[in-house]
Amino acid sequence: MSDAFDAEDVARLRIALARISRMLDRQSRGDSLTRTQTSVLGTVARLGPVRISELAEIEGVNPTMLSRIVAKLEDAGLLRRRPDPADGRAALVEVTDAGAAEHRRLRTERTQLLTARLTAMPEAHAAELLAALPALECLAEQPENRSTESS
Repeated sequence: MSDAFDAEDVARLRIALARISRMLDRQSRGDSLTRTQTSVLGTVARLGPVRISELAEIEGVNPTMLSRIVAKLEDAGLLRRRPDPADGRAALVEVTDAGAAEHRRLRTERTQLLTARLTAMPEAHAAELLAALPALECLAEQPENRSTESS
């Protein structure tokens, strides 16, 4: 870790982000989907048709495990596989109409939950959080470097 950052501050940031993520998960995904299934559905809904190998890399899940997750989402009618027209040996995963609707429902519900939380906080703190959005988005878009990650 860089000497420019206080380890305790970075730990507090990590904990706060994790708690917010868990709160949104608990209150919005219901009993039908796991956290990973919700993430896979969202990724496919955002990216459009995607190869299993690419999806596994994005989600940080091994391809065998991802194939099982996709199968459960297929069984639920949220995703479907189809042959990749560029490579007949590969499959593309795409969202179904029901999957797109579920993804929109989850996004709307999470936005409403976060809006309620922001509304309940002191206005100055909410404004500070919104002002920090560019920095948070930059942090979220940083490529993963698994060799230096720790929890």
